[in-house]
Amino acid sequence: MARLGNAFDATAHDTTQSDYSELPSGVYKLEIEASDVVPTKAGTGTILKTTMSVLEPESHKGRKLFTTYNLENQNPQAQEIGQKQFASLCRAIGVSSVEDSEDLHFHAFTAKIGLGKAQNGYPARAEVKRYYFEDEGNVPEPAIDAVQPTPAAAPANDNRQAAARPAAAAAPAGGARKNPWSK
Repeated sequence: MARLGNAFDATAHDTTQSDYSELPSGVYKLEIEASDVVPTKAGTGTILKTTMSVLEPESHKGRKLFTTYNLENQNPQAQEIGQKQFASLCRAIGVSSVEDSEDLHFHAFTAKIGLGKAQNGYPARAEVKRYYFEDEGNVPEPAIDAVQPTPAAAPANDNRQAAARPAAAAAPAGGARKNPWSK
């Protein structure tokens, strides 16, 4: 048991639940509200992490999208992809040179959001699929797609042993099956 020090009155606080479902596919107007530069998991590169906030469509205003940009990586292909994505973000925002990630904050931009692939046992997450550039004049109005993809279910974390194979399939031709540790 641990004392809180003071009595906490839960009725004095907003208990509205946040919506943590993935953003539906569509075109969104977004802005970066927070960012951080961190080392890669292996410690051999650099990642820019951003928190984007939805500005439009109004029905999703304030929802968050978390993105990462692989700026430096030992794998040249991973680095090239990350830098290309980051350059596209910068162009969409209208920034040509960045020294501090805060230079990216609170500039509205438009992007196509869609579901990525399920990875490492985790379900698919919403991600930026395309940035729209003002200088090309092709920026669509924010809107949710009429048809939404059906997310693939993440594989279940099932640690039970596989069902026993039928005896005929388990025994090798010509005799009984021997375990490798048996003599």
